[in-house]
Amino acid sequence: MINFRPERELPLARTTYVAAARRFLQAMSGVLARGVPIDPGHPDRIRDWGAQDVAALRELHTALGEMLEARRAWDGLRRHR
Repeated sequence: MINFRPERELPLARTTYVAAARRFLQAMSGVLARGVPIDPGHPDRIRDWGAQDVAALRELHTALGEMLEARRAWDGLRRHR
């Protein structure tokens, strides 16, 4: 059985979460800076997503998943101390 060592695991889990949150914010900033059209707007003026738009959205998607998992792991460790 592996012993839980909160003095080591909790700070690491928090650091992992903070890093993931920063990556998410950076990815979101990239989407906003590119002006990726989220709201399709008027049907006559829809701007298609280009390859760079899709890449920015995929990066955001990945970063969000990593942030959610890191936060859940950190929360789980905090509940079990």
